[in-house]
Amino acid sequence: MKKNSLTLTDAFAMIAFVMVCVSLLLPSIARHRTAARATQCADNLKQIALGLHNYHSAYGQLPQGLGGTDGNDETACNKGRLGPMVALLPFINQQELWEKIFNPFVGSTSNKSFPRMGPAPWYDPQDYTPWSNAPSLLTCPEIGGNARQEELAKDPMVVTTLEMPITTDAQESIKNGMMSNYVACNGDGTQLQDQRSDPSNAIDTQRLRLSRRGAFSGNMKLGFRDFLDGLSYTILYSEAITEGSKNYSLSRIAKNVTGLSQNPSLCLAATEGKHADWWDIRRGSRWCDGTLAITGFQTVLPPNSPSCLSEVGTDDPIASASSLHAGGVHVLFGDGRVAFVTNEVDCGASSSPGVGMGKGYASPGSKSPYGLWGALGTRAAKEVIRPEEPSIQTVASNSRDNTQGADRADSFSSWTDNTGKIRLTAKFNRLIDQTTVELEDTTGVLHRVPLNTLSNKDILRAVNLSFE
Repeated sequence: MKKNSLTLTDAFAMIAFVMVCVSLLLPSIARHRTAARATQCADNLKQIALGLHNYHSAYGQLPQGLGGTDGNDETACNKGRLGPMVALLPFINQQELWEKIFNPFVGSTSNKSFPRMGPAPWYDPQDYTPWSNAPSLLTCPEIGGNARQEELAKDPMVVTTLEMPITTDAQESIKNGMMSNYVACNGDGTQLQDQRSDPSNAIDTQRLRLSRRGAFSGNMKLGFRDFLDGLSYTILYSEAITEGSKNYSLSRIAKNVTGLSQNPSLCLAATEGKHADWWDIRRGSRWCDGTLAITGFQTVLPPNSPSCLSEVGTDDPIASASSLHAGGVHVLFGDGRVAFVTNEVDCGASSSPGVGMGKGYASPGSKSPYGLWGALGTRAAKEVIRPEEPSIQTVASNSRDNTQGADRADSFSSWTDNTGKIRLTAKFNRLIDQTTVELEDTTGVLHRVPLNTLSNKDILRAVNLSFE
């Protein structure tokens, strides 16, 4: 009988076959991971939408773009610069963090007593620690965790608690804990869009109201009744690349661009080459800060354009939406729908001035000079928008009700411990020996947590998911 033996030719053939299979499989895996991160990003925006609608139901208005307490001492007040996300905390499952901010707080390093609503957003986050505890919901998995996921894919970090791990570099940990990848839409205005209005000055208030046409505009109080264009055609939130992502060049902000508000396209030229004049603060670097240049954007320059300040400073910015999702950005509409807007969306004439009062600006009440993109940013400019516009692609969600986290093994959702104090945004991986649940957070860290330390609801959820 002839013996079966593996010849050298057969071995090379098998190796070649395996290499072909791997070469075909790896791109597919990469595409699936990219799609999963994009879906989770859309789900994060839907969670923000749910919070905004619940806030509006409670108070009859949206959180202000800028709000808080006033005064001269930045440790005794927050200078009226808190952003919408601070007010939204109780409505996005962040009650514990909200209570720390809402109540008096003793500094961690100075033992200084801080008043309700905290110090200025730029105050030392090592001392006033709520500023370094951005909700995990505000991190896009594509942006915030992309480089980290590549590192962890080789050697994943494993922890045994729901709490996020503390890195060996405390400063880097604090910096990461301050960031937000989601930014509020301030409309299509370009004239002093981040200058706080004086309620006692009727002319000043009128000037700012006429040029501020977005969902979030300074310290103006706006409700859904003000969205005359319809919630379905008005953007509330989008994305911004922050420092710490794999490619964070778009997190930089150029400054001292003269004439910016009357010609936003100057921002494009100001950021080219190696000699741009960069501001020392980056996009999304303080989640609690309502400053437009940091946590807002305008529908003026196309998605994934640079951001700039004029010679006036932070009162006069042009801030752009940006992301690491190929070809565009996710946007959240007022009705809770999330769509992907491509970089090729019609943006009109970027060299034109925005709507404003005074010489050189478009007349108040005019349609947006920035095409479809500008029209999507306005709440009451009466532009006509085609529902089938090809540059706007509705994004499917993992969530069963399109607003809340789904009970699916491949979905990120909130997990809570049995005290109700510790929450983690993560997806279910597996149940180990019926006693330990393995969860993967948005940065790729594996949390192997004793099942009996979870809330009763999450224990049941983990067991159910283990059978899927």
